[in-house]
Amino acid sequence: MTEFQLVWSWQIALYLFLGGMGAGAFIMSAVLRFYDRGCTEKTVLVSSWIAIACLASGLLLLLFDLTNPLRGLLLWQSFSHFESWMTIGAWILFCGIIDMFLFAVASTPWAQEHFPSIASNRFKDALAIIGSVLGFSICAYTGILLMCAPGVPLWNTLLLPCLFTVSALDTGAALVELVSCAFDRQERTEAAAKPRSSLLIERITIILAVLELAVLAVYLGTMLAGLGAASAIEATAAKSAALLVNGMLAPQFWILVVALGLALPLFVAGRGIARGAIDAKAATMCGAIGVLVGGCSLRFLILLAGMHADTVLDTFMTFFC
Repeated sequence: MTEFQLVWSWQIALYLFLGGMGAGAFIMSAVLRFYDRGCTEKTVLVSSWIAIACLASGLLLLLFDLTNPLRGLLLWQSFSHFESWMTIGAWILFCGIIDMFLFAVASTPWAQEHFPSIASNRFKDALAIIGSVLGFSICAYTGILLMCAPGVPLWNTLLLPCLFTVSALDTGAALVELVSCAFDRQERTEAAAKPRSSLLIERITIILAVLELAVLAVYLGTMLAGLGAASAIEATAAKSAALLVNGMLAPQFWILVVALGLALPLFVAGRGIARGAIDAKAATMCGAIGVLVGGCSLRFLILLAGMHADTVLDTFMTFFC
């Protein structure tokens, strides 16, 4: 009987998803700000606040997963050695939330009315750039956190942070696209031409979906290459990957991650660019929701499939066989 990885619970999976999606959403809102300034202010503002809510919710889930959640509140004070990725990630997350909060506040009409110097474009541009750099670091950190967990070969590869980073950007773009559908200034009618921002998001969706498919294929292919290997680490990595490709987790992987999370958004975005008119708002929203379902499912499945290797046996085989 296959034993799934249950040490890292569902709270961690949701933290990885919400943290990555929130950071990705802020990056995409910053891209929209610089690309179509003035026409996407409401979308950028709402996306920024949602990004902050996602990061804060993910952080709370991480704290509640601890044996003593109250000790987690002293995380930045207690963890002072910067050789630990936990310390680095905590500070990046903390600085990212502060920067994004300042950007969101400075983008409100209230700040523009009462504090015009803080709400200046130059100040907001600087916050957007800094927040994007921190956001990209948060996207990568969600994968690095798993990569540094000892004894789980499926996670102990640089390909995992690459996969989670691309997935975070993809889910962030989908979240911003949902916000854009609700708050776009331009009236959406069948005869209306698509706003530049919508076309940009669709192009980004196609690029990210193709890139995620490529990274996912390389990631699983590298793991599956260890099938039948004498090394316990390689064999365990292969068994974990096999769970996703043709094992007990295969239906969820192929339906939720590949079909809904990647194939559907690719089809919808490609169709939207080809048509060039807004007559498929429901399809656009379905594609974006598919990305979110796929991104969340990917993290749950990667966690479940992370079998622990028998490192003691592997060491014994290395020295005495």
